[in-house]
Amino acid sequence: MDNGTNGNGKIEALRKREAAIKAALAAEQVKQQKAKAKLAAREYATVGEALVKYAVQSPDFHLMLKQVLASAVTDDAARKFLLGRGWL
Repeated sequence: MDNGTNGNGKIEALRKREAAIKAALAAEQVKQQKAKAKLAAREYATVGEALVKYAVQSPDFHLMLKQVLASAVTDDAARKFLLGRGWL
């Protein structure tokens, strides 16, 4: 029973605000993680495109890039893809 004098109503209201703040914080963290992932994907695509274009023009760079990829790419699916494309 809460008649407004024992403070239980105020505690419950504060708990509800706390839950709302925690939910908003979690949502903002997810939003920032998605934005960061989107920027990283754009960065990888842009840098990768520039490297591939330059490798087409420079046989020495192409060879160096192939050597780097041979040791840097460890995912089997990615290795299979690159092998099929002539990068490994």
